[in-house]
Amino acid sequence: MTQPSMSEGELAKMTELLELAKITEHKMKELADFTLQINQKYEKRLAEFRVAKKLGFFGSNML
Repeated sequence: MTQPSMSEGELAKMTELLELAKITEHKMKELADFTLQINQKYEKRLAEFRVAKKLGFFGSNML
């Protein structure tokens, strides 16, 4: 048994939904990349801070 074909309106709606899904996926990837960059900068800065602390670059009254 064959299914009835989609109407033009249904096809247009499905096409629009597919395009929105693609845009959403792209934006999610951009956000994930941005979040990773922030995390890497934070981890680097935290490591630098820990090294500086161990080397005594901060006075004991500063921490």
